[in-house]
Amino acid sequence: MKSIKLLMATAIILFATIANAQTNTGINKVLSAYIQLKDALVKSDGTSSSNASKTLLTAIQEVNMSELNTDTHAQWMKVVNDLKEDAEHISETKEITHQRDHFMSLSKNLYAVLKVSKSETPVYYQFCPMANKGKGANWLSLENKIKNPYYGNQMLTCGKVVETIQ
Repeated sequence: MKSIKLLMATAIILFATIANAQTNTGINKVLSAYIQLKDALVKSDGTSSSNASKTLLTAIQEVNMSELNTDTHAQWMKVVNDLKEDAEHISETKEITHQRDHFMSLSKNLYAVLKVSKSETPVYYQFCPMANKGKGANWLSLENKIKNPYYGNQMLTCGKVVETIQ
């Protein structure tokens, strides 16, 4: 009897893990494209940032909302139009300052989604106090090490991790 209960508990955990991974497929693709954009901004490469943002926009448009759990779906619906707008603006220019301006709100909105969606791997929410004319700005990273997308090589390591999302 104990082995049957253990088997059932294992099956439930496995099912929950698979279901959670399936609900995050679209969000994970968005995060992956976002990271490519962030890395292009770190390099201060307006052309690469524009191209990465086109990939991001496609990933945003391809999210299957019927696969999202209730909390993720609700948050996604609140920010999806802003995510699209910021990705479009970044993709339409090669001017790095303008791209970085839109990256601020893009990061804030994607953070709100990731907070409720539960990522497979840790995501680091990072902060630069100098960005946004000294008001500060955040971004997301898959690594703990600071690589500042708002200043690139000018202040590559300016910032700190303020939260780890798991």
